[in-house]
Amino acid sequence: SELPEILDIAEAYLTPYAWGRYSIVIMPPSFPWGGMEHPLVTFASHTLITGDKSKVETAIHELTHSWFGNNVGCQNWDNFWINEGLNTFM
Repeated sequence: SELPEILDIAEAYLTPYAWGRYSIVIMPPSFPWGGMEHPLVTFASHTLITGDKSKVETAIHELTHSWFGNNVGCQNWDNFWINEGLNTFM
């Protein structure tokens, strides 16, 4: 329910979101990761849904991949830590 507000904050801090509509799809229990980003959607583990919103940082991390990883990427895998580091910072 707070996704539009989080997206507004990210856009104010970074640049406008370049991909149109953004969604989060909750995956079945067999999904092996916390989240997996794509420019238009994050595929997220069902374990991210908590009543206390304690896992919202994972959703924000995946959202910021729209800037660091989808808009700007690494030249090679040696620099992959830059994408993950910037997303973790956000």
